[in-house]
Amino acid sequence: MGGVKMENGEKKKFKIWNPLSNKADEGCVPNRELLAYSTALAGQNMTYQLVNQWIFYFCTNIIGINPLSVGFLTGFSKIWDALNDPIVGTLIDRRKTKPGQKLHPYLGKLPVIIGILTALMFVDFGVGEFAAMVIFLCVYIAWDFTYSFQDVALWGMMALISPHSHERERTSQWLNIGVGAGVGAIGLIPLIKGAVESNSGAIEASFGIAQGKQMTILFLIFGIVFGFGGELLSIFAYKTKERVAFVHTENRPFKDDIKALFHNKMLLLMLLAQVVNFLSGAIPWVYFFDYCVSFNINGKEVNGSTAQFYYGILISIVSTFTMFFAVKIADKIGGMKNIIIVAQLANTICRVISYFVGYQTTKSIITVIIIMAISSVPTNLIGIAQRAMLSDAINLEEWKTGKRTEGVSNSMQNLTNKLTDALKLIFAGFVLSRLGFDSAAGIGGQPEIFYKAQWPLFMLLPALGSILYLIPFMCIKYSKAQMKQVEKELEERHAAQADAEQTVE
Repeated sequence: MGGVKMENGEKKKFKIWNPLSNKADEGCVPNRELLAYSTALAGQNMTYQLVNQWIFYFCTNIIGINPLSVGFLTGFSKIWDALNDPIVGTLIDRRKTKPGQKLHPYLGKLPVIIGILTALMFVDFGVGEFAAMVIFLCVYIAWDFTYSFQDVALWGMMALISPHSHERERTSQWLNIGVGAGVGAIGLIPLIKGAVESNSGAIEASFGIAQGKQMTILFLIFGIVFGFGGELLSIFAYKTKERVAFVHTENRPFKDDIKALFHNKMLLLMLLAQVVNFLSGAIPWVYFFDYCVSFNINGKEVNGSTAQFYYGILISIVSTFTMFFAVKIADKIGGMKNIIIVAQLANTICRVISYFVGYQTTKSIITVIIIMAISSVPTNLIGIAQRAMLSDAINLEEWKTGKRTEGVSNSMQNLTNKLTDALKLIFAGFVLSRLGFDSAAGIGGQPEIFYKAQWPLFMLLPALGSILYLIPFMCIKYSKAQMKQVEKELEERHAAQADAEQTVE
């Protein structure tokens, strides 16, 4: 095997990454375990992104519920359920378990229930608007509550999978590659939807499915394949191991567990940054592409759904590869925090430029795709950096208080995600309603103001979200030197605790 010649004359051999290896490349976590964990996140994010990206469209365009009703119905139910997340996390933290079994009980059988509920959310029961809203609300609340337990445990595993911060960063990198795969799978939906719309007449002639029913059946298939199927994949997380030393602490009063979170300034600033960034993606892409975009290539008409698919693929294709080097990039530029700062600044600048370029001509569309592809290189690393920093915040909390809070800290992350999603849904319902959107009016029958608003909503609203994100995020003061010191002292404490327990035995 070839290699690079070192100063001492020896050759350093190149290592080929083997995803099935049972040996850890660095630290504790074998590649096979990383692959299983990453696969689980891919599956779970198929389910989550299906609901997050398409449930609003399904309710307005397939079931026919008024957008303002959908926004408030889903938004406020999400806020209510989000408030339950700290309770879920605290219950997980307070539950007495054997070492290595704090989070595993929520990773095995629960996904099957979540998968069934996901599929049910994309069923058109053929009832009136009010009855459809009641059925949807009941299924949605049940889904969101069970999903909370799985999500807290699934992401909480990252803080327990290794005691070493650098290896947790590596784990975060691979988990977000899995997340990207799940998001990519859901990215196929516009392409499939566009193909069905373009060939609806042929489908009716060949299979006898009326054009008005084709989207109803298609979304049911999406619910089964991506919703139920995604959750089955998430069961792979059961193969992971909890390696951080089990910390024995007396349970504090419930209110003290919640109050303790408000002393973790790093965690709170991270969560606040994500909440104020709700404007990013607040209006689903589908409304811009379906109602404003279509073009002709060599005599073939490309509809909005197909255009959305190609746009998503083209702006992400380069940045996908950078995810494999997230840890090395972080090391080069001074840590995960700097990745996030660069990413949000790049997103703001590139979106403002793209807005003025416009989308009315083929040349301008190509230019926008190139600009946004450049922007996506750092922005695709935000998820990796945020999760790595969350694990650091959990370590910091243990260093200060002596108590590990994987459950309640990750539940606060869940609360933030749900609160952000709720704000997006309420905002989307309010804006679309104010713009006079009516799904029954079709693609060409919307008010003129609706069409004029879509480009700035699509391109500039996320830029504003990035600016708002940076305001609280820049207040985080936690250097790499501090992080290493905290990690070192925690290792010493864990070793002393293990010695004390052996002495007692």
